[in-house]
Amino acid sequence: MGEHPSRVFNVGAVGLDNIHRLQLMNREQFEQSISFELGERNFLVTYHPLTLTSTSSVEYMQQLLVALDQFPDAHIIFTKPNSDPNGRNMALMIDEYVAANRERAVAFISLGQVRYLSALQHVDVVVGNSSSGIIEAPMFKKPTVNIGPRQQGRVKGSSIIDCGESSEEIVKAIKKALSPAFQKTLMNCESLYGQGNSSPVIKDILKNTALEGILIKTFYEGGSK
Repeated sequence: MGEHPSRVFNVGAVGLDNIHRLQLMNREQFEQSISFELGERNFLVTYHPLTLTSTSSVEYMQQLLVALDQFPDAHIIFTKPNSDPNGRNMALMIDEYVAANRERAVAFISLGQVRYLSALQHVDVVVGNSSSGIIEAPMFKKPTVNIGPRQQGRVKGSSIIDCGESSEEIVKAIKKALSPAFQKTLMNCESLYGQGNSSPVIKDILKNTALEGILIKTFYEGGSK
């Protein structure tokens, strides 16, 4: 963006500050808040449309639902897709899935910050293609099955398992995430997006950085102005 390296600061993901700032719910409180009982194994699923592929996202959603059927003992919390093309059709597919699996599945347009972060505490695996699986989930030492290319290019920690969109690949990745060997590694996984302390870091930078003479930006490119 043309900023001089001396004025660029990596402070981490600001949204992670909420993990420490908000009062998150224990399991019982969370279950009451969503009117749904968790099971011995629980998945948090968020899958958004892909806008730059030749295959319809509806087809990919169907593959995901087929994969979830391979884990009949898992209780599933869906948060619905965004409003990109096919998002509405994908949401209808989720509604139909929940209607056919009321004992083990529930869906929400949005859980909101407190309930979503609380959910991360209590589920076993995060599944889908949302950035929250890349950024927030590692803070809770939870594995993420990251489906497809939507998060391509993001820095990913050791708790992230990338896979393709086919049901077979998704099932394989979920099984890996649940395996004792992979679960053991989660204790040592680290957040690559900070530790939830971006706000005080930003404050300290602003207090200790000279701001004179910055109204007119000079463009920095490869060591020259």
